[in-house]
Amino acid sequence: MDAEGGFEMAEFLEGTLDTMMERLCNSISGFDPEWVTRCVPATEEQIRQLQDILVEYNYTMPAAYLYYLKRMGQDDGDLLEKEDGCEVDIGMVLELLSGRKDSSARKDLKNGLFLFSDNYWTQTRLYMKLSAVDDNPMVTNIQNTYIAESFEKYLFRKAFYMYKGEFTYRGLTSDSVCKRHKKKKIEDCRTCPYCGDTVEERMDFIHQMAETYGLKKAWFSDQSHFICYNASYAFEINVYRGYSVDFSCNDDKLWTQVRYSLGLFPEFFAYLSSYGN
Repeated sequence: MDAEGGFEMAEFLEGTLDTMMERLCNSISGFDPEWVTRCVPATEEQIRQLQDILVEYNYTMPAAYLYYLKRMGQDDGDLLEKEDGCEVDIGMVLELLSGRKDSSARKDLKNGLFLFSDNYWTQTRLYMKLSAVDDNPMVTNIQNTYIAESFEKYLFRKAFYMYKGEFTYRGLTSDSVCKRHKKKKIEDCRTCPYCGDTVEERMDFIHQMAETYGLKKAWFSDQSHFICYNASYAFEINVYRGYSVDFSCNDDKLWTQVRYSLGLFPEFFAYLSSYGN
């Protein structure tokens, strides 16, 4: 909060990959100054052990992940663990990869999927999709389902979720799936919030709405996540399956209004365009 009781907006700055951790730490420290004190880097020996394992499969460690390990490889202050409920520390990664050559993590690595996040209880695992040329790889799950366009965008999206948690009103979610609604004529698709059978079609629709009403998406948005924030509100629209909107704000009047406009995207965007922009 600022001196007048308002909300101090976080700044999630875009930049070159070598500045990723500096930008990430500065972003989170803007609304949680104590967070960086909880982060613990990986040791040089741990990083060397992991690099040696990757070399066995003809891969080098992606630069984005190496930067992360050197800054918070043992403990990232709940940046990923709190949001996903998964273990992400390098000790866990080494434990899963340092065992039998036929372990599931090793088999996945042989197929170019590097396990970096694991939840033993839910069997949820997240991977980086490795290649010989990608220093900022895509994040997927074991079914090769798209999670994030890059590891960098994945980190910043999680930092954004931490930021949303600072708002008074949060978690207002609306789900709507295209197949639940009758198909309209093709010429009506531009005004129908339920149009589009594919992720690309649904995201095109969201981009059109945002452009129409002058709302700018955050740079760490990606193929299936449209993210927008300012000092008054923060929201994310996930178009992976239909539409799912998560909204947060500090103003009770805004919160009430959005509850009534959230299900119809033109009205939702129109209202936000006149509020805090």
